[in-house]
Amino acid sequence: MSIDIGAILKTAVGAATEAVKKTAPQVEDFLREIAKGHEAAIRSLAEALASGDIDEETFKDEMDDEAKTLEAELQAVAVMGKAIAQRAINAFRKALIDGITSAIKAAI
Repeated sequence: MSIDIGAILKTAVGAATEAVKKTAPQVEDFLREIAKGHEAAIRSLAEALASGDIDEETFKDEMDDEAKTLEAELQAVAVMGKAIAQRAINAFRKALIDGITSAIKAAI
């Protein structure tokens, strides 16, 4: 009995890719929105430092606060990424199982 594992793997990879194709752009859009949301605050801090309205230590402290806020927002991306990865794994596994069991049934 000969099972074309290469073809089954190719199908499984295609299934995994298809499973995440629609969701992955949402992560990119979310990241873009996060960056856009912080742009004004970062620009304002940079201008305040450049004009001497705040000193470098205050600037660094404020940037640390921005970084903490950004990190918290990016945790949502990590969760989204895990969900996307799980969808891909599930589709890959199903395609492998279906492909191998179909090949064995056809050979019997």
